[in-house]
Amino acid sequence: MSTSTVLAAQLTANALVGFGYRVYRWKARGGPSEDVIGQGVLGALLIALAIAAGAGIGWVRWAGLVYAGLFALIVMPIWVLAVLIPGRPATIDYGFTALYEVLLIAIGVAAIAA
Repeated sequence: MSTSTVLAAQLTANALVGFGYRVYRWKARGGPSEDVIGQGVLGALLIALAIAAGAGIGWVRWAGLVYAGLFALIVMPIWVLAVLIPGRPATIDYGFTALYEVLLIAIGVAAIAA
């Protein structure tokens, strides 16, 4: 399996996990629908990057690396402090956070390797 395929798979998994969690929060916990819309837009962009990575377009690895770094080092820590902790998290919230961070690290590694 090529590194571009791995990057495409990681981007797709990240898009699906993020969207699924936002829909869960909206339906089960009354979270804001704007989160679902925003994650849907981000997911569409990630899927587009995944398609481009699967097609072997070289610049996609840089976009993946920037996305992974930005979200792992800036966005997710802010989200944890502003949304997760004040919202009385359940096991699924911790699981999502851990999985999302692992996927971001995997995207970063795959982007460097591609």
